[in-house]
Amino acid sequence: MDLNYVFLRQQIERARAESAASAAARDAHEEMARQYELQIERHSAGRIAFPWHREPDATDPGSDQLISELPTPSTSS
Repeated sequence: MDLNYVFLRQQIERARAESAASAAARDAHEEMARQYELQIERHSAGRIAFPWHREPDATDPGSDQLISELPTPSTSS
């Protein structure tokens, strides 16, 4: 599976959800994005994880995850 393609589709669905004209369309696009995110998590063996899919767990700091809910410092600031 090409993760780059799945990331592209996930981003497109997130953008479509943001610009949706109705709540039904927004919900549909958000669900499609969530399904792509779950595919990414499964195919990366959990190394790429979307924080909004999981409950906080104090025993798992997620130090090896490639996606974090906290932004990294910018080199330009």
